[in-house]
Amino acid sequence: MNRFLYLLGTIFILCSCNLPTPNAKVLMFIGTSTDDSLKGIEYCYLDTISGQISQPMLADKTMNPNFLEIDTQNNILFALSRSQQEDENGSVIRNYNIDASNGQITLISQAPIPGQGPCYVALDKTGKHVMVANYSSGEVCAYKLDDDKLSYLNSVKHYGSGPNESRQSKPHAHSIDIDPKSDFIYSADLGTDKLMVYKMANNGLVTVDSVMCKPGAGPRHFDFSPNGNLLAVINELDCTVTTFAKDTSGIYKNEIQTLSILPDSFSGDAKAADIHFSPNGNFLYASNRGFNSIAVFKVDGLNLQWVEFMTDGINWPRNFAIDPSGNFLLSANRDQNNITVYQINKENGKLTMLPDVASVDRPFCIKFYK
Repeated sequence: MNRFLYLLGTIFILCSCNLPTPNAKVLMFIGTSTDDSLKGIEYCYLDTISGQISQPMLADKTMNPNFLEIDTQNNILFALSRSQQEDENGSVIRNYNIDASNGQITLISQAPIPGQGPCYVALDKTGKHVMVANYSSGEVCAYKLDDDKLSYLNSVKHYGSGPNESRQSKPHAHSIDIDPKSDFIYSADLGTDKLMVYKMANNGLVTVDSVMCKPGAGPRHFDFSPNGNLLAVINELDCTVTTFAKDTSGIYKNEIQTLSILPDSFSGDAKAADIHFSPNGNFLYASNRGFNSIAVFKVDGLNLQWVEFMTDGINWPRNFAIDPSGNFLLSANRDQNNITVYQINKENGKLTMLPDVASVDRPFCIKFYK
């Protein structure tokens, strides 16, 4: 009997040795702000168990691909970029096919952007429409996808101004995205202190409503809590985070709370940048430039509670991302030319900097291919 059990155990061990190990590495793409035609979109891999990050490699040569979006269901990457045609000085939106086996991307199509300073691109739920926010010209525009090819639909101009004369003399659409729990599309306008609300129609974006923010706050980016209870907005000019809950119409119009992302002792110049909920919704993270940091908040129902400021290794974090597992936060440090990795404590939300650093020129945007 003992001999039989020994043989059985040996067979189990030998078979186990041949079983494939789970692949913990996730592919990620990096948008940059370089005007070098020999550089562009980078890609690398993050190990979601150890936090190790590979050194980025070039995915496509394109000038200033500052913001990205990924359609994981259809293996498509979208990128904003400067036109590389000699007779064109404007910007374009491009979409690429992703080869998940090696990180390479192949251009499918491109379309001109009828505006100045495109800074954000997002996909709607259907996967058939793409939205772009133009900072300099203060407008948003929509595209449709027919057989994966981009086609322009329409633009909607923002109007108004704010009390900060140097930054809010005109509209500045800084981001656009769709509520995962509804069909409402939001755009944060730094220049007018508003969240514009849209829906997508057959002919493009249609204005539905607007949400007023604090005068002079300068709303920049926003994120939706996974349970749909909160919309969190990061305000660039006064370095605060404001949360909103939905009203009876289903629009995030009920202001809940505004908290600073600066310590009381800070007295220098600072600009708030990016904001993301953790995948489990228990924590909220917000980045700041000037006071180079990631602020950590605990989400307690509809309220936020400050946890800590992480400053180690962070330098001008224009964008950051949390990996799909929720184990790690990655900071795109534009002025440090690198990406740093932080382990997330899922009990208290605190961050611990890890030793691996990925070198990349002027990283602007990080997107995971889930």
